[in-house]
Amino acid sequence: MMKAYEIPVTRPVLKMLRRDHGYSRHLNINRWVFAKAIGHPSNWERYISTTKNNQVRITLVCRYASIGKLYTCARLMEFEFDIKMMTYIQGATEAGMAAAEAIRCFFEKYDISEEDMKLETAYKRWQRFQDKEYQRDLIPLW
Repeated sequence: MMKAYEIPVTRPVLKMLRRDHGYSRHLNINRWVFAKAIGHPSNWERYISTTKNNQVRITLVCRYASIGKLYTCARLMEFEFDIKMMTYIQGATEAGMAAAEAIRCFFEKYDISEEDMKLETAYKRWQRFQDKEYQRDLIPLW
């Protein structure tokens, strides 16, 4: 017997799920395989039970989902969106486009408005991503 669970995700993640995964009313996660849930169990319940101003609730369907599995699903979807955005911007900037223009193009592709995510927020995320990439490219000299 399948049960329905609700988890919070940001509006841009919802738009990504609709465009890339065909989300309309629910997402079946019955065949997803999970390892140990990330984070601390006391944070899982708080994260799943509250919906912030920039979040909406989506429905997941499966036989059984622990609070850790629901938390992992929510964080996984947020992470997937971030990776897609960073990969898109990185590819566009390597092709010669300015980062701000690449972010606007990404927002247009996924129909993300300024209310969903501010351009400045996306640009700051891009800068942090670039800093991490730069640190990974450094070769230790010891």
